[in-house]
Amino acid sequence: MLGTLATLIGSLFLVGPAPAAKAQIRGDYLEARTADVYTGPCFSNAEVFISGNKAVMAWKVTEGSWDGIDLSGLTVAAAVKGTTTFSEDDPGGAKTVLIVDKFATDEQKAALVSLAKHLGGERLQGVVAVRSALMSLTVEANHTPPAAAGTHGAMHKTPHAPWAGFWAAGLAEIKTRPLDEGDHACGNEVVAYEPLSKGVDVLPAYTLGHRFKGQGLNTNWDDPNCRSSFVGHFAY
Repeated sequence: MLGTLATLIGSLFLVGPAPAAKAQIRGDYLEARTADVYTGPCFSNAEVFISGNKAVMAWKVTEGSWDGIDLSGLTVAAAVKGTTTFSEDDPGGAKTVLIVDKFATDEQKAALVSLAKHLGGERLQGVVAVRSALMSLTVEANHTPPAAAGTHGAMHKTPHAPWAGFWAAGLAEIKTRPLDEGDHACGNEVVAYEPLSKGVDVLPAYTLGHRFKGQGLNTNWDDPNCRSSFVGHFAY
């Protein structure tokens, strides 16, 4: 009996924790909204229920497959109009135009739509149109945060996302740069909202350009020069 118990205890130590599940798909992610995502409470409270109900989200697959279809190198994006400021909205009431990579096959386009709906959750279920376009998404591979020693950067610990850009011909665009000390308006800035996609690892960024000019949402927008973007990567 004692020997059996000792063997069992020993086997528990030998097995150890189960390995983490490997992501089946991964890539770059970019999101811009019509409200600051990196901001002070006074600013976010002033915007809530007034703005922040529109966004462009974009995923570029660097490797992996979805629904058994290889999507490496392809991009999918979503222009979303919510019922009110995201985080306070009814996600099920959102309307979405999906944009799929022009170079995708029919099978790949269907898989890209499925991937976007899964990562975007309930807000991306109300799809009113699917468009095809020439697309580009770039997240800078290497970036060096600015030296903060002896400056307000050390105090604020400003997040420093890579430079990034997204473009869907004739439909949507996002262009961002890293945040810097000039982007602090009150000194109490924090990440005020969660990103709209699941499975992402992102930092807030300054939006140089953010627009949607397609049909289907009964509105277009052009909302540059604010602290309204997330830049990073996704894995699922």
